[in-house]
Amino acid sequence: MNVTDVTTLVNMIAHGETANLELADINADGKVNVSDVTALINIILN
Repeated sequence: MNVTDVTTLVNMIAHGETANLELADINADGKVNVSDVTALINIILN
């Protein structure tokens, strides 16, 4: 996982893309949103 993954996730959320949502649901809450971006950034930074 890297910054490109964060950018991809932000773009998916911004454009309302619904393909592969289960892969983008980083925090496994059933929704793809800014919380997943935050979780992904935390994974990268740790």
